[in-house]
Amino acid sequence: MENATRALARFYVQAHNPKTNAALWCALPSAGEVEQFAYCAHNWWLARGGVDTHAEGSKRGMEDHRRLGKAQEGVEREKKEYRYAWQAALSIILLALSGVLAAIALQLRGRADVTALVVVAIVLALGSSGLLTLALFAQAEAQRRTRRAGLVPGHLVASDLAGEAPLLKDSTWDLAGRPDYILQTRTGPVPVEVKTGRTPDRPHRSHQLQVACYLRLLEASGKVPEYGIVSYPQGVFRVEWSDALRADLQKTLDAMRQAEADGRADRDHDQAARCRGCARRDACDQKLA
Repeated sequence: MENATRALARFYVQAHNPKTNAALWCALPSAGEVEQFAYCAHNWWLARGGVDTHAEGSKRGMEDHRRLGKAQEGVEREKKEYRYAWQAALSIILLALSGVLAAIALQLRGRADVTALVVVAIVLALGSSGLLTLALFAQAEAQRRTRRAGLVPGHLVASDLAGEAPLLKDSTWDLAGRPDYILQTRTGPVPVEVKTGRTPDRPHRSHQLQVACYLRLLEASGKVPEYGIVSYPQGVFRVEWSDALRADLQKTLDAMRQAEADGRADRDHDQAARCRGCARRDACDQKLA
């Protein structure tokens, strides 16, 4: 009864707090909270208490995400243009081919002068070649923009960078979140989480757990994800949806719920460098540096 009362009170406070992330209204914790907790439990606790981030790194990160969102919109426009151009060129080629076949049939039967029909077919063929050229240019431009922006290439189905990603929910694990974007591949959906800071030798555990949240959320929605991606400025890492990662996510969620029950979460690391890079360092009463 005590836990149920605490959960109800927490929901009421969160729902009436204007600073609360909208994702938290439907399910707690969110994927972002899991990343915060894995980075530092006390950082997560401060965030839950309403401590905002004022670090320059956080501001740059938000600006970089907005920039990536605009770049992604440009890439998708280029993709639409070359798809339309390909489709139009194919339609015109088929029309020209039909004209040529009709001209041949009429010529064989000796029923009419087919010169005009052949000329029209040639004009249509030339027009289609022009459209194909435009399609190739548009495709090359989309690929160039993708590389320049540092986006992961693929078939985009949803993007929070552009503010169009749906909120994913899982009532079984009491979890919610929005990946930065989702790509569709032959093996299933692939959530991509963008990190704009320094590129590590391997993805940080906190970032892997954030991707694990999205993998679980996609799984709960009926999809069958095999892996997710953490994209850094100088490197892209694949995060397999393995039994070990699933267990680590469950363990982290249990620890977060235990912290809620205890009413506190202390710093759980001894790394001064992590404190120096923390976005809530100025407000932290347990910082090492």
